[in-house]
Amino acid sequence: MKRKITSVILSVLLIIITFMPVIKADYQSDKKNIQNKIDAANDKRDEVASEKKDALSEISDLEDSISKYETELESLKDDIKKIEKEIKSKNTEIEKLQKEFEKKQQLLEDKLVAIYEEGQITFLDVILSSDNILDYISMGTRLQEMTEADNKQMEEVENQRLEVEKAKNQLEENKTKLDNTKKSAEAKQSQLKVVKASKQTKVANLNAEEKKIQSQIEEYNAKIKEIDKKIREQANQASNIYNGSFSGTLGWPLSSNSRNYNLITSKFGSRTSPVAGASSNHRGIDIGVSTGTPVYASADGYVISVQHSSVRGIFVLIKHANDLYTRYQHLNNSAVSNGQYVKRGQVIAYSGSTGIGSGAHLHFEVLTTPYYMSEINPLTCGLVSVPSLRYY
Repeated sequence: MKRKITSVILSVLLIIITFMPVIKADYQSDKKNIQNKIDAANDKRDEVASEKKDALSEISDLEDSISKYETELESLKDDIKKIEKEIKSKNTEIEKLQKEFEKKQQLLEDKLVAIYEEGQITFLDVILSSDNILDYISMGTRLQEMTEADNKQMEEVENQRLEVEKAKNQLEENKTKLDNTKKSAEAKQSQLKVVKASKQTKVANLNAEEKKIQSQIEEYNAKIKEIDKKIREQANQASNIYNGSFSGTLGWPLSSNSRNYNLITSKFGSRTSPVAGASSNHRGIDIGVSTGTPVYASADGYVISVQHSSVRGIFVLIKHANDLYTRYQHLNNSAVSNGQYVKRGQVIAYSGSTGIGSGAHLHFEVLTTPYYMSEINPLTCGLVSVPSLRYY
């Protein structure tokens, strides 16, 4: 009976051990997909922030322009008030001169009427009333001088009135120009205020979008933490599956007999994405071998995952001793399976061009944990036996 129970327990453990790497790989794939969403959300958030920054800058420029027009309008208002005051003063002056002209005109008319009413003086009257020719000339001259003086005064008053009227017309013309300039400035200011309001609405919408994206990022990060927790639990349960050790360094994943075994086509770290969908933060190195080139295990180890994803293509993840892991991506096919023990230099796969890439190559990663984002540079970490390299 005990033997039967022991057999059942061992079978269950065997099932757990067999499927645990697959479960872990699934978690890693889910985490990778979520991380891609986070990267896309971060890019979108940066784009929104940049757009908002531009809109705020435009609003600042609009505010400067609106303020400039406000200053211009205040100046125009002052000029218009000044001209209106001058026009009012000219009107008063014109009215005064008009009254003075009319008064003088009335006086002259009254004087002439009085003369005629008193005696209807004629040319004969002047002759008859004169004692001699000198008196006649003197009386005629005085009458003429009197009339000419009155007319001269009236002409002066009229000329003054005309000059003032001319100045007033010029002021009114200037006022009309200022009024038109003021209307144009007010129209432009109103237009700028409408544009500013539109920009402010855009910023408000961008703020809302930014908050929404940030909320998504926080939600994604929470999911990653949850996945990390599950992976960690699985890794703890599997901690006794493989505890081998090795001395020296990890071996190069390709044979020196293979063409382009040492040709690096893409380095570790930041780069320009070679094709749409490829990462701009390269977490491994690309070696430019052709499809079907044998790929070798870098050290003794345990195959945690053989899987296919739309990004990585076919890949193999191996656990080595000393808390090191290696991953081989974009394979044409694998020569090992989940849960298999491998030896250093053993053929584990053949290179290819599956997943997202610009052509056939081997993507090689060295990790300090089986989790995404623990990758280190294979060429500079000091843990890999690196041959003399060539670069594309």
